[in-house]
Amino acid sequence: MADRRVRRKGPDAKLRVAVLDLGSTSFHLLVADASPTGEIERVVRRRVMLRLGATIAAEGAIPKPIASRAIESARALRRVAEQAGAEKLLPVATAALREASNRAPLADAIARALGRPVRMLSGIEEARLIFAAFRHRIPLRDEVALGMDLGGGSLELAIGDGFEVQWETTLPLGVTRLHSELALHDPLKRREHKEIEERVESHLAACRKEVRARSPKLPIASGGTARALARLAEQRGEGRAANGGLRVRRDELSQLADDLARATHDERLRMPGMKRNRADLLPTGAVILDTLMQHLSLRELLICDWGLREGVILEALGLVDGRGSTR
Repeated sequence: MADRRVRRKGPDAKLRVAVLDLGSTSFHLLVADASPTGEIERVVRRRVMLRLGATIAAEGAIPKPIASRAIESARALRRVAEQAGAEKLLPVATAALREASNRAPLADAIARALGRPVRMLSGIEEARLIFAAFRHRIPLRDEVALGMDLGGGSLELAIGDGFEVQWETTLPLGVTRLHSELALHDPLKRREHKEIEERVESHLAACRKEVRARSPKLPIASGGTARALARLAEQRGEGRAANGGLRVRRDELSQLADDLARATHDERLRMPGMKRNRADLLPTGAVILDTLMQHLSLRELLICDWGLREGVILEALGLVDGRGSTR
């Protein structure tokens, strides 16, 4: 793919860009038309569920059969991007690949399949790019916000306003990771529910004081799990539409977490708004987010429809610097 802009003249000149997010739960392709001012119009989205985070948690390395599937999935998604007319391909890897003991040879093999290098993002880079996406999607100005992205392998937190990121961290609290380690029964046993809560609380303890000291007024969350939960809440007649996403109260999320944890897999599949590929992970994800809200005293979440992939596009457009600040 050539790195060139779409041949259009004037201020609306756009770039058709493809971001391939090599994540802990899935490989997710987004092809979008992006304007020089940061407007992003989605063209094609594809996802392949690989659950690499569960493999890393259990074995530390990605076994050869799963690695082969990951390489072939990346190659297939590249073809989708090419067929969609993408002129720039941006592959980025997150927690699962950066933690795998065999990450270097696998990243090299995926790069060969894609025809370009894979960028291995640190957790801090993830947090900054995600917050940049929030900033462009939701007008913050001088309002201090707490940005959260719950992925398969990690949880990223960042605090900032409409101009810069002031603080960020990454925690090993991904949904696929905790599900594979702690959620051993279906439905969740009470003891497993408690163990997930305790794991989240133990990792949040170190940053709770930092978050409270900065007094963020707007909590924003992203990630496939958060959006899946927002979809379920909306189907229940809960949640309120907002610029850039859906607002969900803590009591609504807490009740949803309890309902998901008590339900069997078949019962969850019958819930309005449930997608089959998320049905097994959502009880764990809901407990993580519910515990996060309670531990940080958050009354409401704005679950944003932009996240890491949009942040990568904004950076490619030159609208975000290395600190995640607006240029």
